[in-house]
Amino acid sequence: AGADALSLINTVRGMALHPRSGRPWLGGLTGGVSGPGVRAVALAQVHAVAAAVEVPIVGMGGVQRGQDALDLIRAGARLVAVGTESFRDPTAGLRIAAELEALTTGDFPA
Repeated sequence: AGADALSLINTVRGMALHPRSGRPWLGGLTGGVSGPGVRAVALAQVHAVAAAVEVPIVGMGGVQRGQDALDLIRAGARLVAVGTESFRDPTAGLRIAAELEALTTGDFPA
């Protein structure tokens, strides 16, 4: 038994305060932070877990560009998933894949 693969990471717990009242913006006090704000956490977690396990890792967290995907791969991910960026740009997965390919073949514009 055991996992065939792992996915790292999803959202992390965060809090936002209302600018006028200073009270928590969300009714539940805290909520999930995602997108570019979690990229550094994702890289650290992928790197640490990749060193400790032998199953493939799907890296995710703050992926907006091909470089972000490449960074996760260099940190130890075998695959990369795109989440929050897909809400902003439904074609993000295709765009990021093309950017990643260009980065790894030397065809990426400076």
